[in-house]
Amino acid sequence: MSGTVRVGGQALADGVLMRAGRAWAVARGDGSIEVGTLPPRRTARIPVLRFLVGLASGIRLAVGRGMLGRGSGTAAATAARRRNRRFLLVLAAVEVADLTVSSIIGDRHLTAWGSVAATAGPWVAAFAVLRLVAPASLWRYHGAEHKAVAAYETGVDIADTDAVLRCPRVHDRCGTNLVFLAMLGGLTLTGVPGVFQLPAFALVMAITAEAVTLAAGRPRTAMSRVVLAGGRALQRYVTTSEPTAAEQAVGCRALAACLAHHRSLTDAGVSPEPAVPTAA
Repeated sequence: MSGTVRVGGQALADGVLMRAGRAWAVARGDGSIEVGTLPPRRTARIPVLRFLVGLASGIRLAVGRGMLGRGSGTAAATAARRRNRRFLLVLAAVEVADLTVSSIIGDRHLTAWGSVAATAGPWVAAFAVLRLVAPASLWRYHGAEHKAVAAYETGVDIADTDAVLRCPRVHDRCGTNLVFLAMLGGLTLTGVPGVFQLPAFALVMAITAEAVTLAAGRPRTAMSRVVLAGGRALQRYVTTSEPTAAEQAVGCRALAACLAHHRSLTDAGVSPEPAVPTAA
């Protein structure tokens, strides 16, 4: 039977974080598993606003519990946490460089094609740097996360690692799709005064998230294929890699633990979250 609750996740350098309803779980390569409960979101039914509010809580969970979580406390876990910290530092440095370059270029009078190159160039460079510098395990765990979610959504037994490995690692609700479309959306911000750039971009991201959700719900329509094409290509060649069997097993354990905690919360009478956009 296919899954009945919306699930999504976040790849780590040493494991996978999963979310389902009000539950979250982190499973790591060192064998440790941690579960927890998400607070209710009062904006879950309000388009655009739900993304902006959810983004902040999602980042807090991914960084605090995922990237900087202690794991088992062994030497291997400590080394893995250093890799997660390295990724965060690289990501922060890339973002600062991207904003700086965009600000410098934005002060110049460019042709239409020049504006396109000035907007897309820093994004392309950012993806290239992240792919080269970030831990290779991060991209494999990203693939493991997608395969586990795809298996659950199509009724494949997530306890059967070999079967899950045969599932696709490109997912229509992946945040990569959102990032690709946000890059294109950034073209509409050319000429926006610097002080309004950040809030305007956040709004573009929120609107884009709703578009990705609609497209992912109808992936076979011509419009959805167009909307998701760029993100799918980025996933296939840049932001995911084929996981090993051991890494896939970690992704499956994270999802199984998350679903088990979700069921325990439901049995205890905790109201589940309504279906909202969730990056896979």
